[in-house]
Amino acid sequence: MGSDVQTEVALMRRLQRIAALPADGLTLVQDPGACDLLVLHEVRTTRQAGTRLAQQRPERPLWLIDAGGRLSDPRQGAAPLHEQAIREVLQALHAPHADADGAPAGPALPFVEQVRELLQARRGQAVLSLDGVDVLHLDFAAGQAVPLHSARQAVENVPGLLGPGFDRLVLRQVPTVPASQAPRLPLTPLLWQTALRMRMVPRLIAPLTEATALRMRQWPDFRVLAHRHDDFRLCSLLLKQAMTATEAAAQLDMDPGAARAFFNAAYLSGHAVLEGEADALGAASADAPPPPPGTSPLARLWQRLRGNARRRAGD
Repeated sequence: MGSDVQTEVALMRRLQRIAALPADGLTLVQDPGACDLLVLHEVRTTRQAGTRLAQQRPERPLWLIDAGGRLSDPRQGAAPLHEQAIREVLQALHAPHADADGAPAGPALPFVEQVRELLQARRGQAVLSLDGVDVLHLDFAAGQAVPLHSARQAVENVPGLLGPGFDRLVLRQVPTVPASQAPRLPLTPLLWQTALRMRMVPRLIAPLTEATALRMRQWPDFRVLAHRHDDFRLCSLLLKQAMTATEAAAQLDMDPGAARAFFNAAYLSGHAVLEGEADALGAASADAPPPPPGTSPLARLWQRLRGNARRRAGD
C-alpha cells in the first residue's frame, strides 16, 4: 500500500528471488482484505492504516518498508528483516496454496503466441502482469489497454516499464472488462513500443531465430514509426518480400540490432508473419487482411493505397 508501480515491481521481484518459489508463487493484490501479507510504506498515513488492518486480522504478517527498501516487522521492533526470515514467512504463506493447487496444469502457450492468438481472434480479455504485479487489462475485442491500479500514474511510461521485464511478463485471461475511468491506450502500438524497449542489445524473441524470415502483413499504425526512419524503410522492404533480420539489415545498411528490435515489435503486435504463413495468407485472399485492433484510420488508408498500387503493378 502507498507505492507506485515501479516500486511495487521492484519489491515483488526481490521477494520472488528471496522466496525461491515458482514464478507465479507470489502475486500482488490491491484489496488489503484479500492478501496474506501486508506490506506498507513507512509513513504516518500508511502506518495508521496498517494499525487498523492489523487489528482486524492479528494473525496476518505486517511488514513496513522504508525509503531505502529495508523491510521490518513492527511487532518485532525496528530492526531490518534478514533474508532468511523473509524467506521463511513467504514459504509458509505459500504452502497452503501449493497443496490446494493439486496436479500441475499442462504447459501454457508461450506469452508471445498467446498475444498473437488473441490479436488474430480479435476477442477476449486478459490481464498483463510483471513480477506478480497487474499492470494492464488488455481488451482484444476493442483493441485497447487499460492501466490498472498504480500503473495509472505511469501511463506515459508503460512500455518503458514492461519492455525491460519482457521475459517476466505473464498473461492470464479474465472474463470481463474492468469498470475503470483510467485512460485507454491503443493496444497494438503499445505492444510494438514494449517490444522495442526490451533490452539494450536486442535479441529475437521466441519463436523467432536468426534464420526466421518475416513478411509484413500491412503497415502498422504510423505513430510507432514516427522519427524512426529505418523502421519505415524496413516496413517498405518487408511488405515486398520476406527476409531474415540479418538480411534486411544488410539490404538497408543498418544496425542488425535495430532490425531485430523491429522484427520483435512487428511479430508481437501481429503486423508480421512467418514466411510460410505469409504465402498461405496470400493464397487465401488477394485482399489485405483486416488491420489489428487499434490501427489508425490514416494507417488503414495508406494500407489501401499501397494495396491498390501493388495490384495495378501486377496487371
